[in-house]
Amino acid sequence: MDPIEQAKSERGLIEKGVSWIPGYKGYKEKEMRRAVDKQVRDALAKKLDARARKLTKLQQQLLASGGLLWIDDIEKLVARLRLVRDRIKTASYGYAPFFDVTKVKEDDLDRMIQFDQELGEQLGAVDAAFTGLDAAVKANEGIGEAIEAADETLVALGETFNRREAIIKGTAE
Repeated sequence: MDPIEQAKSERGLIEKGVSWIPGYKGYKEKEMRRAVDKQVRDALAKKLDARARKLTKLQQQLLASGGLLWIDDIEKLVARLRLVRDRIKTASYGYAPFFDVTKVKEDDLDRMIQFDQELGEQLGAVDAAFTGLDAAVKANEGIGEAIEAADETLVALGETFNRREAIIKGTAE
């Protein structure tokens, strides 16, 4: 089910009752879209947290197997992953004050939610890179290349997230 439609169906009796007030319905629907966007971003942030824990475990495996040379590189990956997670979690949620010149329209909010969901789909590439890194650590070869591939994947995830602001402003294609 579409997240917006699900949120609409979960409204309480009072919210449904006052939706006839002029302006209230549009205001409430925007707030609901913002709340759904926040939920999507929070879920994505939790998934990224899980990946950071996996990287930390990999770092511990490297340390235990004498791979001290790669510890700092893995730590940089963890830091980059947490930075992307923090940016996602604390991102603007499409709020525009009543008197603001730039108004955020419902369509822009819907595109933003869709963008955040698609961003979550990119986790497959992150998982593949981390699986390659895990295999390299276990085989004790190709670790540097696997770290570089994982880093490039995380950089791409961050760059994708950078396009989110254009969606909020309605300037995205």
